[in-house]
Amino acid sequence: MSMIKKIFVVIEREYLVRLRSKVFIISTLLAPVLMVLILVLPSVINALSGDKAQYFVVHDETGLIDTLLMSQDSVFYQRSETGLDELRSQLNLREIQGYIHIPASVLDSNVSVTFFHDGSAGITAGSRIRSDIRQSIRDIKLDQLETPREVREVLEERISVDNVIVSETGEEAADSGLSAILGFIMGFIIYGAMLGYGTLILKSVLEEKSSRIVEVVVSSVRSFELLLGKLFGIALLGLTQFVIWSVSGAAILFFAAPLIALFSGSAEGSAEMAEAQAISIPVIGIDVWIGFTGFFLLGFLIYSSLFAAVGAAVEQESDGQQLQLPIVMLIIVPLLFLFAVADHPTSTMAVITSMIPFFAPILMPARMAVISVPFWQLALTFLLMLLTFLFLIWVSARIYRVGILMYGKEASFKELWKWIWQD
Repeated sequence: MSMIKKIFVVIEREYLVRLRSKVFIISTLLAPVLMVLILVLPSVINALSGDKAQYFVVHDETGLIDTLLMSQDSVFYQRSETGLDELRSQLNLREIQGYIHIPASVLDSNVSVTFFHDGSAGITAGSRIRSDIRQSIRDIKLDQLETPREVREVLEERISVDNVIVSETGEEAADSGLSAILGFIMGFIIYGAMLGYGTLILKSVLEEKSSRIVEVVVSSVRSFELLLGKLFGIALLGLTQFVIWSVSGAAILFFAAPLIALFSGSAEGSAEMAEAQAISIPVIGIDVWIGFTGFFLLGFLIYSSLFAAVGAAVEQESDGQQLQLPIVMLIIVPLLFLFAVADHPTSTMAVITSMIPFFAPILMPARMAVISVPFWQLALTFLLMLLTFLFLIWVSARIYRVGILMYGKEASFKELWKWIWQD
């Protein structure tokens, strides 16, 4: 059997065995379920809990603001008929939910309005009360200054600013802030994949080594072929999981707005939510998906080859902490640059760090989500990553061929160096 055929046999085994495993099936199904819960559950909880009307008493010493507050429909206000001491007593007896004390000098000086409550008001009510009071005080001051209607209209105008990205192919409406967040999320996804699947490779090697299965396997398949097949098989498994998550995620985002509107009981809410969703969710181009997939695959192969070498060099996972630490640090360090790269994708720091082979799997997709990265940078980064992988797979294979058949001894860095150059 040729080397290519042997590698494909190992790939097929690694892929199919893990594809049918309960861990893979549960984790693959769990992510879309969690996404549905995150998007829909808040609306469901709100619908089930109901919006209980909240009434707050207004003790207004100016005699002007309470009238305006009572015309608001965000919170129910009622005018106080008693003094502050009586209101405090009513609050202590839970006869009222809360009261607002507006000092007489609030229109003339920068004094505070105080909102007293029993703790049940919540964040939303406090925010609405603050907004209503500020609006009422502003309107009264504008009346006192006899401000013309035209000036009021100017003050109330909310000018929208369209965000348009200009490239060689034309103009495209986009939100750079949301694109940066998208790049940030994509970087974290690949970070989790590198760490998670790399650990899976390490455990797989340890299981085969501890069960002595590998002794039988290497009698018919070279250690290099076994290692390469294992890496590509699990990489294909990861890509399969990402494809399932991408398709299910797109479907969930498409149907999220109608579901939220259904539970909120508003037909108009469906249209408004759909419109808001169309605005807030940036469109991910096919080039970004291809780049994301390519960098994931190369990044996976780079880091998994290192994890496989560690698995071959130790007896138990706990024994490899010292050897794993440099690999884990290489995965974590790019996270320190992730926000800065997504926020300033054209800076010198972003360009250099995103082209470093060990950092590129996390940082380059983050840049691609925000801007159109020059082709030469992408091509050079892919080439550097490919060369890095070829070098590391050679090094890992040298360690792998010795380590998988060695038992009862934990390898040090010095011994690993000897294994690499051992004939």
